[in-house]
Amino acid sequence: MSLIGKQILLYVFLPLLVGFLIYFFFRPGYWFIQLIDKREPLIALDKLSTIEKVFIFSGADFCWAFSFSSALFLWEKKQDRRFSFLPILILLILVGSEFIQRINGSGFTLDWYDVFAVVIAFCLTLVLIRRKYEKK
Repeated sequence: MSLIGKQILLYVFLPLLVGFLIYFFFRPGYWFIQLIDKREPLIALDKLSTIEKVFIFSGADFCWAFSFSSALFLWEKKQDRRFSFLPILILLILVGSEFIQRINGSGFTLDWYDVFAVVIAFCLTLVLIRRKYEKK
């Protein structure tokens, strides 16, 4: 497998899988899971610490934000060009997707932990991928 293939697997697909597993095994009442699996959640939310709740409810957001940012930065790397606007665009999309939930009244909620999670994921991706290949 090529280096870019390994990076796509590690930085794009693995975080998506982890995020899905968080939803599948830990998120109670997730509509998609209710369609395919009628069992009770593995955990009781009232017995969790704040850290555990943040992991369960913001971990998947972190994973998709990390995956999304990674995919775009790896695409940029493959282009052998640096797009100076790309980090700003990615951050606007990530944070905007959280704030748009405030407008959409269909059960989605704006959660500041989610906003924090996507910003941290973006920063981590910026350091791990973009800055790493910029130095080369």
